[in-house]
Order: sequence, then structure tokens, then C-alpha cells
Amino acid sequence: MSANKPTGKQQKESAMPDDEKVLDFKKPAPDTADLSDLWLDSGFGDALTETCLSNIPVGKPQDFFRVHDDKAYRRQAEIYTHKAEGIIDEQNFVAAKSMWGKIEEARRCTLVVCIYRDGSLRIWPLKSPRDGEKDNAAWSTARLAARTAIGKWIKLVWVGRAYQTRDAQEGYAPEPNWSKVPPFNQLIELAFGKQGVIRDEDRPVYRDLIGAAPKKADDDGADL
Repeated sequence: MSANKPTGKQQKESAMPDDEKVLDFKKPAPDTADLSDLWLDSGFGDALTETCLSNIPVGKPQDFFRVHDDKAYRRQAEIYTHKAEGIIDEQNFVAAKSMWGKIEEARRCTLVVCIYRDGSLRIWPLKSPRDGEKDNAAWSTARLAARTAIGKWIKLVWVGRAYQTRDAQEGYAPEPNWSKVPPFNQLIELAFGKQGVIRDEDRPVYRDLIGAAPKKADDDGADL
């Protein structure tokens, strides 16, 4: 047999298309020698760790939380909580000042901004009595808990007819980073939505509440 005659293995390899030949992974391909120009700069942020503020829940905090210490992030308001027949979820509405006192079911409250350990936010309405109305333990202890949460991580615990607080253990979470929290008005819009403000007596939710007929569309067909 001639020494120059290719073996069966060599004949098989030479017959294989180039894209089917076994690659030598110990040697990087020329076009992959430098991959640094494929990636965006890390300064653009990390989508897996940044909180997306597309919707902010309204209600008492369910886990350990903190309350924003800036007075600009709390406001006096009147809140109406709508509970539709056959629907578990509640819908909250803020009454404009012109509507204060016109909705018997609305409650006076202070809206405060809460934050969880993961950076997600919540709007907590702290209820207060109306003029001449007696305060109750549930409302007063909730307000006390909110003041406590300004300085440390706590969780609400319902005992009897009032709230108590449970302190988080040391190392539970660092101090909250409020620097990336949007302005208060933007948070309220995210929490209640553009249709979540009762500005006048023509709003559908108010007319439904008092048993009025639905408002008819105007000449342009727009729903009032």
C-alpha cells in the first residue's frame, strides 16, 4: 500500500462540507476574538433588578415596609372605595376638592408612599374621622404604625381591633433608596389611573353611586 494513499478516515473528512467539520474549540474563531463591541454599556441599567413603575397598588402594606419621610410624599384627600357586585378586587377613586363632602361613602385620609425591600411601591390611605366623628382604634393605630415605619422596617399585625407592629430583624434590608422614586403626583396617577379622580358630578362612578341615569354622549360622540 502506498504511503501517500489517504486512509478511510482522511477520505471521509475530505468529503465533508466545511460547515460540518469538527471545530477545534481550543482555538477561538477569528471573528469571535473580541466580543466587547457587542454589548451596550452597563451604565444603561439592569432590567432584571430595576423596578418598573407601570402600576402601583393602593391599600395597607402586606409585608415589611417603610414610609417616605418627606412631607411632599403625603397628602390629605378623600377616597372612595368602589366594590362592584360579584367582583373581588376593589377600585379606589380620589375625590377632587370640589367633590369633598358630596360622597357619603368617601373617607378622609392621608395618602402616604410606602416601599418594600425589593423597591416596589404602594400608596397607603391612612383614614381619619370626619368632623364630629369619633376616631377608632384601627385608624389611629394604622397612623401610629406609619409614623414608626418612617424610621425602621416594620410589618402590620392585626390583633383584636387594632394594629400592632413587628420589627424586622437586623440585616433584613438596608435603608430604602428614595432617590429614584418619581414625584408624588406621578405616583398618584400610576396608582389611581387617569379615570381614578372624581372631579364632578358627571363622572360615571358618581352617577352610578347616587342612582342617576348614565350621562349621554355629547354631539361629538364623546362620553362625558
